[in-house]
Parts: sequence; structure tokens; C-alpha cells
Amino acid sequence: MNFLNKERLNLIIALCAILISIASFYATYLQAKAANKQVRVMTMPVVKFDQGNFDGATQKPTIIFSFHNAGSGPAILKSLEFTYHDKTYSDLEAFLTSCCHKEEKNLYQTIHNLENKGESTLAARSGLNTVILEQAIIASHLSLKFLTLQRTAANEPLWTKLNALRNDIEVKACFCSPLGDCYESKGVQISSEVKSCPTS
Repeated sequence: MNFLNKERLNLIIALCAILISIASFYATYLQAKAANKQVRVMTMPVVKFDQGNFDGATQKPTIIFSFHNAGSGPAILKSLEFTYHDKTYSDLEAFLTSCCHKEEKNLYQTIHNLENKGESTLAARSGLNTVILEQAIIASHLSLKFLTLQRTAANEPLWTKLNALRNDIEVKACFCSPLGDCYESKGVQISSEVKSCPTS
């Protein structure tokens, strides 16, 4: 009796074709998965909070709060938290009001008094600049300064206060890539992936 008759041969060929198709499909799946992973890595932002008290560009004492994106893709900022002395604030303005209300009030009173005297020198300026961070986009390998306070005679109390407490501030940011993948950074930790960012 012939073991490899025509019917059995056709069945073996058909099974081989099915196995080859399955292997081809699996190889295509793995290739697509690897390509998708590569695209995610190429668009992944890695955002870190930085702070300092000197501006190298102006060579002047300046409090600087900034986010630096060391990743390969842009970061879209979704939410932000400032923690200071075990209290959490959802935005920069709330934090500044809590930590430095007296110093801010004195600063703007000083500016008001100087303006009434007709003075418009640097000493009469607040030196304080802030940036709205809601939905801010931080390009790859660039920094976004969201608070700068250049030291002046008028803002000396506020500058001194912020300089003393800046190392005690913890900032947590949640941001997403253009593909919708979201990440969270806290302090100096490496960004970790999260399902989504909290809504304010």
C-alpha cells in the first residue's frame, strides 16, 4: 500500500501551507509590534524639574524653575503638583500665595510706591516672570522656564525666601506624547508610564 497517496500528499501540502501562513502572520505581528515600540520610544518625552539661583545667560542672580525634556519626543503637559511642607498645590500661583504671600504683597507695594514717585528703574520692577503651564508643549531636548525671579532691590525679601525654600519643593508633572502615551515624573526620578493624566 502506498503511504503517500495523492490525498495524503495534498493534505500534507495543505498543512504545510497553513503552518507557513501562521508563521508568516506571526512574523508580521512581531515586526509590527517592534515597529510600534520603536515609534513610541522615538516619541517618548522624559521631563524633569530643574531649579537654580543663577542665570548663566545674564550672569545675574536669578531664581529659575524649569522643566527640561531630555526625551526624543515633545511633551504635552497635562497636570502639575507642587508639594512643600507636606502640602500640595495644583498650580504655581497657589504655591506662591501659600509660601510667599507676605513677600509678594510687600514687593508689589514697593513697586506701587516707586511708581508713584515716578521711578522706572530696574529697582522699580518686580523681576518676576511666570508662564502659564496648562497644555504647555516642551520640545525635545529643550527647557521651559516657568518661573524666573531676577534679584533686584525691590524683590530682595521674595528672592531670599524663594532661594531658601527652593530645595524643599517637590514637583510632580504628568505629560503625554503626541501619540497619547502618558508619563509621570516626580522630583529627580526617571519618568514612568501611566494610563492617563489626572484632570484638573
